[in-house]
Amino acid sequence: MKKSDLLALAFIEGGMVMLLETSSPLIVVPILGHSVMIWATMICLSVGALALGYFLGAFLSRKERDDFFPVRMFAIISFILLTGWSLFYLQNFTGLDLGTASFTWIIVFIVLFVPLVIFGATTPVIISILNQKFSIDKSVVGRLYSTSTIGGVLFSLITGYWLIPDMGVSDTILLAIILTSILPFLVYIREKKRIFSLGMSIVIVGAIILTQTQPELTDNDDFKIEYFSESINGQLIVADFEDQGQMNRILFINRMGQTWITKKNRNSIWPYVNTTTCLSYMYPPQSRSLVLGLGGGILPGQLQGFSRHMVDAVEIDQRIIDISREYFGLNGVHVICDDARRYVKKCEQSYDFIVLDIFSGEILPSHVLSKEAFEDIRRILRPNGLIAINFNGFLEGNEGLAGRSLMKTLEAAGFQFSIVDANMGKSPVADRNLLYLAYLKKPDWSRAGSVTFGEEEYFIKDELVEPYTIDYRDGIVITDDSPVMEHLNRFAADKWRDSYLKNFTRAFKKEHELPFVQ
Repeated sequence: MKKSDLLALAFIEGGMVMLLETSSPLIVVPILGHSVMIWATMICLSVGALALGYFLGAFLSRKERDDFFPVRMFAIISFILLTGWSLFYLQNFTGLDLGTASFTWIIVFIVLFVPLVIFGATTPVIISILNQKFSIDKSVVGRLYSTSTIGGVLFSLITGYWLIPDMGVSDTILLAIILTSILPFLVYIREKKRIFSLGMSIVIVGAIILTQTQPELTDNDDFKIEYFSESINGQLIVADFEDQGQMNRILFINRMGQTWITKKNRNSIWPYVNTTTCLSYMYPPQSRSLVLGLGGGILPGQLQGFSRHMVDAVEIDQRIIDISREYFGLNGVHVICDDARRYVKKCEQSYDFIVLDIFSGEILPSHVLSKEAFEDIRRILRPNGLIAINFNGFLEGNEGLAGRSLMKTLEAAGFQFSIVDANMGKSPVADRNLLYLAYLKKPDWSRAGSVTFGEEEYFIKDELVEPYTIDYRDGIVITDDSPVMEHLNRFAADKWRDSYLKNFTRAFKKEHELPFVQ
C-alpha cells in the first residue's frame, strides 16, 4: 500500500469516530433522555473505547503487520456497524416491542463502543506500518494525527449541521458503513483480491439500498406526524392524535410533552397554562409580561390574548419558534431567539409578570435557576411584580429535593415565595405541576379572581401552599459555581420519563408505528 492509502485510512478513521460520537447519543434520547448524565455516559463510552483501542493497537503492533492489516480492520468495522444498524432497525421500524433501556445500550455498544475500539487500534497499527516502510520520514506520524484530526473536525460539522438534520440518524449510520467500506473496496479492487472486494461491494450496495427503503412516517385519520426534526439540540415532533373522541396536537421535545392542546379550540390540556394565565389577571391590560421558554407558545399567547398583556418570549431553539407559529398559531407575541439567562442579563426592559417555563424535555437548566440568575431577574422585575416558575409536582423524598432546593435558592436570592398547585388539587403528585411564586412584596392573591377555562374553574387563593408548611432545610442553594439542579431533579425526571415512555413513546410506536428516531 502507498503512504497516501494509509493517510486516507487515518482521515476516514478520524471522520468516522466523530460521526459515530455525534450521532449515537441520539439513539438513546427517545428511551433514556437527553440529560447531562446520559451525555456523560456516552462520552465515557467513546473515550473509554478509544483508550482501549489504543492499548489494543499497541499490542497488535508488537508483531510486524502487512500493509493490508488496517484495511481488514476497516472491513470488520463495516460488518459490525451493519449488525448494529440491523438491531437499530428492529427497534425503530418493526412491530417488535424493543424500546427498553437494556436493548438500547446493546445497540450503542455495537454501533459506538466496539467500532471505536477498533478505530482506535488502527492508529498505532498504521503508525507501526509507516515506521516500517518510511522510517526515514520522521514527520509521518505528525501528518497522520493531523490528517485524522482534520477528518474528525470536518465530519463533526457535516454530521451536526447536515447529515442528522437532513438524513436522520438511521441513514447517517448507513453512510458511516458506506464510507468505512469504500477504501477497503478500492484497495482490494486494485490488488485484485476479488473475494474481499466482492464482500465490500455487497456491504456498500446493501447500505445504499437500505437508505432508500426507510418506512414513511404515519399519516392517517386518527394519527398524523405534522413535523419531525432531529439535530444535536435534540428531537422535535408535532403529532396529531385522537384521544377520548377528540383530536389533539402535541409537541414533544426528546419524546417528553412540551405543549398539548385540543385542535378544536386550541385550549391547553395542561392546567398549569391556565393557572398561570389566572395569575396574570392580577395585573391590568397593557402590563408587561416576559415568558422564558416558548414551547408551542400557548402560554404567552394566552397572556397576550386573554390578559391583554404586552408579552415578550425568549426561546433558544429557532425550530421551536417556527413550530409555535406554524403549528400552534402563535401571533402577536414578540419572540426573541436567545438563551434565557443571556437575555435577562442584557435586558433593559422591566416586567410586571415573569414566567419561567424552561423545561427542555424533562431537563431543568441550572444556569437559569441559580441564585445569580434570580438576582439578574430581580433587577428587571418591577417592585410589585411576580415571578411564576413552572416545576414538577414533587415536594417530599428524593423526587422533591429539586423543589426544596428551588425554595432555598429563591430565599438566598432575596425573594419571598409561595407555591400553588397548578392542577387545583385534582391530580396525583406525579402528574401535577407546581408553580413557585416569587416576589419582593407579597401580592393580594384575591386579585387573581376566579377564572373558568372550558369546564374547569381556577381560584388561586384556595390552592396556595405556604412555605412554612414544608421542611426545606435539606435543600441546596443552586449557584453558578454549583449548577446541580439537573442532578437534583434526576429522580423526578426519571419518573416523568418512565411515564412518557409507557404512555406515549412506546404506545405511539406500537399503535401508530412511529419510530423512535428517523
